[in-house]
Amino acid sequence: MNWKMKEIVLTVILSVSCGVIYIGWSTLWIPISALVGPVGAGFMFGIWVIASPIVAYIIRKPGAAFIAEVMAAAVELLTGSHFGLSALLVGVFQGVGSEIAFAIFRYKHYNLVTLMLSGAFAAIAGMVYNLLANGFGYYTSEVLLMTLGIHIISGIILGSWLAKVVVDALAKTGVLDQYELMKEKRKRDDIHGNIVGM
Repeated sequence: MNWKMKEIVLTVILSVSCGVIYIGWSTLWIPISALVGPVGAGFMFGIWVIASPIVAYIIRKPGAAFIAEVMAAAVELLTGSHFGLSALLVGVFQGVGSEIAFAIFRYKHYNLVTLMLSGAFAAIAGMVYNLLANGFGYYTSEVLLMTLGIHIISGIILGSWLAKVVVDALAKTGVLDQYELMKEKRKRDDIHGNIVGM
C-alpha cells in the first residue's frame, strides 16, 4: 500500500511533535519518580506511546504505528533524553507492540477497542525490552506484575483513549479532511444516509 506525500509529511510532523512531548514528559518523570517511586510513576507511561495510535488512526496504513513511535523515540533521544539510547530502543519495541494491534485486524478496524489494544500491547512490548535490558532478576514477581498492570492501564488511557480524543478534536477543525480517517467516516455517513433514506 503506497503512501502519499501528504501522509508522509503529516507522519513526520506528528511524530516529531510527539517526540518533543516525550522529552518534556521524560523531564517531568524525574521529580515524580523521586516522589512516588518508579512503580508509582508508571501511570505516566501512556504518553510515551501516544504517537502510534495518533498516526495510525489518521493514516490507516500498515507500518504507520511502528514508524510513528520509532520516529518520536528518535526525536526524544536526539533532543537529549536522560534515558539515552534506551529511549530509542524501547521505542522500537513499543512501536512493534502497537503495530501488532492493528495487524491483528488486518488494518481494517481503527475503533477505540483497536486503539486501546495498541496501547496495551505497546506496554507489554516495552516491558519485554526492560526485562531484556535489565535482566529477569531486576523485578520481583510482584513488582513486575504491578508495573506491567499500571503501564497497560496507562497505555490504554493516556496512550490510546487520549489519542482518539485529540485526533477527533483535530478532525472537527477540518485539517484532516484529506486523510483516510475522514474519507472512511464520509463513506460510513453516505451508507448510513442511503439506508435511512430508503
